[in-house]
Amino acid sequence: MDELILCVAPVPGDNQEERFPGQMDVVAEVVRCHGAGASIVHLHVRDEQGRQSADPSFFQGQVQQIRATTPIIVEGSTGGTPEHTLEERSVAIMVPGIEMGSLNMGSINMAGGVYQNPMGEIRFYALEMVKRKIKPSLCIFDLSMLFNVTRLETEGLLGGPLVYNLIFDVPDTIPFSHRVLDIFVSQLPEGALWFLTRHHAPGSSGFQDALERGGHVRVGYEDGPFLSTGKRARSNAELVEEIAGVARQTGRKVVDPERAREILGIVKGNRL
Repeated sequence: MDELILCVAPVPGDNQEERFPGQMDVVAEVVRCHGAGASIVHLHVRDEQGRQSADPSFFQGQVQQIRATTPIIVEGSTGGTPEHTLEERSVAIMVPGIEMGSLNMGSINMAGGVYQNPMGEIRFYALEMVKRKIKPSLCIFDLSMLFNVTRLETEGLLGGPLVYNLIFDVPDTIPFSHRVLDIFVSQLPEGALWFLTRHHAPGSSGFQDALERGGHVRVGYEDGPFLSTGKRARSNAELVEEIAGVARQTGRKVVDPERAREILGIVKGNRL
């Protein structure tokens, strides 16, 4: 039975229309998602009001609580906001207990603006992850970014096993289709580890390609709140549960965080 890693991105962005129902207790939400089958949680640095921030103090407390209550892998985002400096966009991966970090592999049009990630800045983030033995999650929005991965690998800034996150449907970026996914996957190294992330995916039905082709899956309110019925999930755990249930029906074994660490090649010394 093929193994499946589930990642959850539980906190919606500052400007997303589909807000989480009620005030989110992030730590409690993460614990529920782990119980539902998630092995990785993707988090941005936020303040007590849930707004994205360059001050990691509140975020660090959340990470400590998560690490104390669940073995889930914590992935910090280097996304930031346009006004943040390189150092400010890196604060998530400076926090103890972070084992993975999102690494955007290029610039792209996004949601009416330009999401800027020039090569010099990508190298900066990659080097910070190398220093801290943090496993990069390589965020891929178009094919050119796959060739940027090769460049960094040649420069010694990336080491295997590489982990790709193929992202579709974000406004102004490439929309998902079976054909487009075929092209992306065909350009990956043989046997590569890859996740599928979709903005406003139609529930579990939007991830059938990944489940059938050996890919892994990321869900959560950051990406979209909808179940396959079209209804809004009441929690992130519902989104995880739906994917986990369908995965088992299609012959995929949902793995726990310890097995996910082995598959992803994560250095255990980064845990608290």
